Amino acid sequence: MGGNQREVGERPAVQLIPDIAQLKSCLRMGVAGGYTPAALIQLAQTLSYATLSEGGSVLVAGSAGGHWADLALQGVALPIQRSNVATQGVGVALVGVGPRYGYALVAIPMESLEHEADLQLHDAHWSCAPEDLLALSEQLENSIPILQRAALQRLQPLPSHLLLQIAHQALDFAARQHVTLALANRVLTERLRNHEDQTRMIVHDMRAPLHTLLISLKALQRQGFDASARDELIEVARESANYLLSLTETVLDSARLETSSWSLQLQPTNLVMLIKTVCDPFRQLAHPDQPHVWVELPSELPLILLDQHLIERVITNLVSNAVKFTPSDGEVVVSARLTNDGHSVELRVSDTGMGIPREAQDRIFDRFYQARENDRRWGTGLGLYFCRLAVEAHGGSILLESEVGRGSTFIVQLPVS
Repeated sequence: MGGNQREVGERPAVQLIPDIAQLKSCLRMGVAGGYTPAALIQLAQTLSYATLSEGGSVLVAGSAGGHWADLALQGVALPIQRSNVATQGVGVALVGVGPRYGYALVAIPMESLEHEADLQLHDAHWSCAPEDLLALSEQLENSIPILQRAALQRLQPLPSHLLLQIAHQALDFAARQHVTLALANRVLTERLRNHEDQTRMIVHDMRAPLHTLLISLKALQRQGFDASARDELIEVARESANYLLSLTETVLDSARLETSSWSLQLQPTNLVMLIKTVCDPFRQLAHPDQPHVWVELPSELPLILLDQHLIERVITNLVSNAVKFTPSDGEVVVSARLTNDGHSVELRVSDTGMGIPREAQDRIFDRFYQARENDRRWGTGLGLYFCRLAVEAHGGSILLESEVGRGSTFIVQLPVS
């Protein structure tokens, strides 16, 4: 409620007045239409300022489905009194009476109140005609305070220019709401379409390793494999299972990070040792068709408060991507150093691979974005999105420098304190 408003009584247990629908039927000379709660708030405030600028009172009849009425009157900074009465049925009626003019606004939800209140549509009628307000007051009988009943007898028709102003403001607000909702609907439709496409993509990416895993398991059931062949099949099955586990964790963890429902498990971390832990398997178990991985690290770095599990996966994602997209005669370099006068640590993962097109660089960290949409080797487009979320959750940043044909460098900045 505005600072100059006074409320007369709480919502008392008074004798029930007629059904809210009967009150709506009294407004025969007004305007009817479908209104959202936001539009009702705007309309109620416009009506209040047009009719109660010299003071007056507002009667709020009903409560169920009327949260918008409370919000509307809270935003009206006028010297008016408010009183409340109970009604039968669902909906709210506002009856404002000033020295010369008045208004009535009755709104009934079109849907069950179990739905989201702010998204409900209301069947609303409003009028400033004195005869409509008198007819409504007859239905209310003794529920209207004595002073308000006397003022009702002296009401004048609202000047036409004020009625036109109210109608214009209502139409303008409705038009802006329509545009806003249309834009929101377009964004949501596009997002839903993208999610459906990416769901199919994730299922597609899971199918191949699942088939590989099943084939390896079926082959192991057969007899006649020597130890070397059996170990190779087990390794193939293990790699497929690890890929599926990594994909599942990335999808779930990205969802938790983007909704801020992830609680970071921060602990002092030796970043040098963490980088070596991630890079050693790439160096020791490298295949002939993979590039060499070099590690350039200082002897020590300050201990940093990190969620070690998250940052380990960030480094793993960046290094594995670099290895994946760099030819065997290329190289991948992982380095770290203090920057910003010792206030942050910079981690770099550089490669001499194919590079990323300039038009893709601004979106490379977006959810489900793929720099090369026709190249299925680029995966689901979740890995770098997860990296960005995990780094930003630590108060850090991740950037990309890349040139097609020369390679890419991913730069992670993490605060020391």
